[in-house]
Amino acid sequence: MNMPVPDWVSFDAVKTGGLDLLGLRAPVQSLGNDLFDGVTTITPKLRYMSVISWIVWRYAEARLPEDRAAFFKFAAAQEAAFVMANRTLGLAVNNLVGVDGANEALATGKKTLPLKKLAQNIALNAYIASSRQLNLTKQAEHGLNQLSEQRGLLLAKEFDKVLDGTAYGARLSKKPDTDKITREELQELAEPMSILSIPRGERDILIDVIMPEKPLSLAEWRRLRHYALMLWLTQTEDRSIEEADIFEAAQRPPAGLPVTLAASLDGFLAFVVRDCLAVCHEYVFAAVMREVDSVFQERASAALSSEVIASLVADAADKDEALRTFGLLKPGETTGELSFRTVHERVRKRCGKARIEANGIARWTGGLSDTELYEHAASSGDAAVALLPVAWCLACERTCFEDASAPAQRNPLGRIGQHLIGIDAVIRPKVVEFLDEDRSYRDVMAELVLRTVQQHLRVAWNRFSVPQGKDVSVLIADTDSWARNNAFRPGRTGSRLPMAIDWLDQLKLTSKDGLTKSGKRVLDRSLKALEKA
Repeated sequence: MNMPVPDWVSFDAVKTGGLDLLGLRAPVQSLGNDLFDGVTTITPKLRYMSVISWIVWRYAEARLPEDRAAFFKFAAAQEAAFVMANRTLGLAVNNLVGVDGANEALATGKKTLPLKKLAQNIALNAYIASSRQLNLTKQAEHGLNQLSEQRGLLLAKEFDKVLDGTAYGARLSKKPDTDKITREELQELAEPMSILSIPRGERDILIDVIMPEKPLSLAEWRRLRHYALMLWLTQTEDRSIEEADIFEAAQRPPAGLPVTLAASLDGFLAFVVRDCLAVCHEYVFAAVMREVDSVFQERASAALSSEVIASLVADAADKDEALRTFGLLKPGETTGELSFRTVHERVRKRCGKARIEANGIARWTGGLSDTELYEHAASSGDAAVALLPVAWCLACERTCFEDASAPAQRNPLGRIGQHLIGIDAVIRPKVVEFLDEDRSYRDVMAELVLRTVQQHLRVAWNRFSVPQGKDVSVLIADTDSWARNNAFRPGRTGSRLPMAIDWLDQLKLTSKDGLTKSGKRVLDRSLKALEKA
């Protein structure tokens, strides 16, 4: 283990907890961005797409100033009316932007309430990027937003129908810059503006937006394919599905899968492979910090890096059990007695049954599962240290050349570079080195623990070194001692799948019992479009 640990000196910088404190979720998020547009992890309620389109349209119709501040004041006011109307129903909805501010306003008991910004970041800021990706809105020359004629205008006018015949609708038409609303007006808007119930006409438009019959771009074709996959899985399982069902299908494609949907599974599998690496490294780093804390509690001093590593790679029943769970340890063997070569060969064997390589990524029947591996690493405490080398071997097994003479066909996983622990750039060459040097498994565990710490310190330094940088260091390395500097919570990279799955439910294409009649109709239409393409 000849990798030097970079020194980290803590200055009086502003501290922040951060999230991706090893930098290994970034490649996963990048794959997710390429994979799935139009929905994010912060866009839970689909009807906000209607609200935002309507706000843009109403502002333009009122011929209000082409001024950013004026537009956002108008948007915040209309969002306030929308949120307070929903809260008037007493709905237990937690995904309304500004719900706390709305509750405070309603609790005052006043008959007339102000229409003003209810949260620091209004919903328009969270949803506008998705609305552009869905071709509902686009940026205008004056810097504000304008509606697309194909979809945005149609959706905005449909949503505007909820104001027909209402007192607030009439007053808004006469005085677009109104800054107040009465409780009676909120009561009148409550049902029509419900976040939980999208009217039929509006819902039909949103279905055509999310799963267009005639996609406008390659990104829309991908999105159509992904949603069709989710509908197909829902139909096949005859129940509502979860993110885990899609990840399982990506690793082990179900029988009868339409050929047109296979490419979506390749993309989701690439996401899972990189997330497995990120999760395993994060839980190893969490184990490091627990050991650092333990030493401090015992001696009230920083821990020696060599002692921390030695403790984490020492023989322990939980490490043996972890490897045994995945069929990598035979009866009577212990982790400390193994060579890395032995584990590597067993991983390869477990990934070899009915192996199929296509599009730069490999699958097999049964054998090792990326999701099962990272779930075990997340729940097994210090045993994650024993599973990290397995994750490296598994990543090598997943990525491959479809054709050795055509490297351009390589899966996008191969393009991730050295500083993000790329499979081609770092993992595969190191695995070869471990094998050539016939390293013990314990030695490899120790090196990967050290590399995990080094990865965090590099990320912490990079984020601190820029102008007005943040001190995100969890661990301070001073020569050969380690000490805690900040909190750390390991976890998984958030995917967009839970939101996308819920959108299908909000559109009444799925239910707890599986695919609805509307869902079946949309699935059939989508599969036909994909087949023709």
